[in-house]
Amino acid sequence: MDKFGQELLQLLKELLVAYRQLQAVASQRQEAMRTFDVERMNALLEQERPLTERLEALEKARRMLVEKIKFFGGRGFEPTTSAIAAKCGEPLKTQLLVTAAGLRDAVESLNRANRINSKVATTVVQSLARVLKIVTGIAQHAGLYMRNGRKASVSGIHLLEVTA
Repeated sequence: MDKFGQELLQLLKELLVAYRQLQAVASQRQEAMRTFDVERMNALLEQERPLTERLEALEKARRMLVEKIKFFGGRGFEPTTSAIAAKCGEPLKTQLLVTAAGLRDAVESLNRANRINSKVATTVVQSLARVLKIVTGIAQHAGLYMRNGRKASVSGIHLLEVTA
């Protein structure tokens, strides 16, 4: 089981690095949203894509390894990291458990950052929607007209079509 444990440890270490990199991007995105730096947000999105693809490939490799371990583990063996570590010798056992705990923390940290980013993005969009509603309401009362010559109404107004 030590051979499988070594493979799993290597994969978990790579996953940990990938999740930490993704978490760093999420933190940078928070800062870019605070300063409303759209160019930086777009650059971070481009930076995030290869990290996400790498993470998906690592997760696929981990799932395949776990299936292989499950097959060799015997009937009724549930291939969790703790169960695999229990069948390995020291120091591999400790390394597996420590790396798995670090990975769990990194995933939780990334999830927390993503929830915050989602909340901020939703709030910004809702705020912009309110501003546009106010502006279009003012436009209706200001006597603005559409390109077709009709008076602008709240339901049909598009800011790009309004002429002064």
